[in-house]
Amino acid sequence: MPTALSQQLVVNGHQIPVKNLTKTFWPTEGFTKGDIMEYYISIWSYLAPHLKDRPLSLVRYPEGITGQFFYQKNFPEAPPWVETIPIASEDRVINYVMANNLETLIWAVNLGCIEVHPWLSTRQRLDYPTYLIFDLDPMAPASFKEAVQVALALKSLTDHLKLELFPKISGATGLHLYLPLKPIYTYQETGAFVKRLGEAVIRVLPHLATNERRVSERSGKVYIDHLQNLKGKTIASVYSLRPFAGAPVSMPVTWEELPKVEPGSFSLQTAPARLAASGDLFAPLLSLRQELPLEYLI
Repeated sequence: MPTALSQQLVVNGHQIPVKNLTKTFWPTEGFTKGDIMEYYISIWSYLAPHLKDRPLSLVRYPEGITGQFFYQKNFPEAPPWVETIPIASEDRVINYVMANNLETLIWAVNLGCIEVHPWLSTRQRLDYPTYLIFDLDPMAPASFKEAVQVALALKSLTDHLKLELFPKISGATGLHLYLPLKPIYTYQETGAFVKRLGEAVIRVLPHLATNERRVSERSGKVYIDHLQNLKGKTIASVYSLRPFAGAPVSMPVTWEELPKVEPGSFSLQTAPARLAASGDLFAPLLSLRQELPLEYLI
């Protein structure tokens, strides 16, 4: 890894201009842009299959986690070894980046990207996601503990429907639950499915769960956000770093582990060892293709 402020990093034969690798992105912990690159290089074999052929929304933090950040989707002048895909959006075409090789991810980190946000669908069938997501967001005084209770209630429902659900710590305050699918359902259908199951949990746990969109009305409850399943919406990828204190990682866990972990249980420093020990707990998402019950569709 270069240590000078501006050098060329060679990845898979491609020269990537990199700069300010010693710039601090986490002031309290002292983690730098170079540390981000080293992290993603170390876990790339686990992350790569989950990014393959998926358009990305890039969130750039040029001054680190305490500075201003901004989203960027359109990259019409990316390097030639960065794969892009043009996608029509209202009155324009957006050239989305796809991280189909490590050099693309390193290029993105050099732009100040900390986290990775892939689409729920791939370039092969952009209108049909390969998984749906239950995004569980606790609003104080509710905490991660309450999010776990809501997650377990959702698991009971999906178990009843004979569907497999996979949990991961968001890396912030909540949880993401993934349900892999055959890519035959529209975003409208998958979003409606999440909304319907969320409503069932709310009826059982009205003191814990809500789908109220007004933030002021969510106090003390866990928000089940079905709108994360809209086309083009993205969520932090599995194994993505998050721009919060401690440099947490969005890490999958087993259902047995879930009640024992905390939002910051895995970090830039500890995630590589965790992966080496546990392997890719989200590997089933790459091959498991489930069908939704017809009675739950629109």
